[in-house]
Amino acid sequence: MAYQDKNFNYIDAEAYDRRAENSVLENYVLNLWQPFLKNIVKNLSVGKIVVDWGCGTCEYSQAAVNAKKIYAIDVSEPMLKVCREKLANFGDKEIIHGSGFGKEIPAGIADLVLTIGVWEYVDPKLLFEELKRITKKGAKIIVVFPNIYSDLNWMRSLAKMRAVALRPGFIKKLFSAKGGSASGGKNDFKLLDSASFGYVFWVPKSLQFLALPIWKFFDFIWSPFQKFLPLGVNVYYLFERK
Repeated sequence: MAYQDKNFNYIDAEAYDRRAENSVLENYVLNLWQPFLKNIVKNLSVGKIVVDWGCGTCEYSQAAVNAKKIYAIDVSEPMLKVCREKLANFGDKEIIHGSGFGKEIPAGIADLVLTIGVWEYVDPKLLFEELKRITKKGAKIIVVFPNIYSDLNWMRSLAKMRAVALRPGFIKKLFSAKGGSASGGKNDFKLLDSASFGYVFWVPKSLQFLALPIWKFFDFIWSPFQKFLPLGVNVYYLFERK
């Protein structure tokens, strides 16, 4: 079942969470990325105030098991319904239905912000400004977005006649831009870590099982070079607020 409508709005949160069940490609990519990201979220969130910006079903913020507090915000109420179920046993949390640009999150409060799979749906420059507003000095920001240099994302963009992915260089440039007088003309963030994997290409769903060994081989061969020339389906950056 489709989990997005023709305007790319999420309409079925449960189908979204089960998207790997009927796709070898989705299953392969999610099995690479989800454990990797959840481990990072778990380790960075201990005793911290966490903001999951564009949280979806809270697949990743639920890994923040020892967080001081979690703010989860998303524009989709169907996704938030599942999010509430996943975070039901968390103590201090606020689950917010909103765009994220209405100052729903208090300024200067966040120790850790998750921005996973949202950059391609919003104006990146506006999101960047919002991140500056809500983070405190020393805060970490997890940035994950689809990579336009991935063959799969290039084909998806062509098929949908719209960009569904971003250039890694654009995101890095955004975070390395110099701030105003308040920051002394220096950039506000520094890059701590990066990764990219899931070197996949498009094939019909019925033939994806044949492509799986090739995808695994490409990931193995290209893994030493992904930090310098990312060709994975997604790109991960970890930034720190100076």
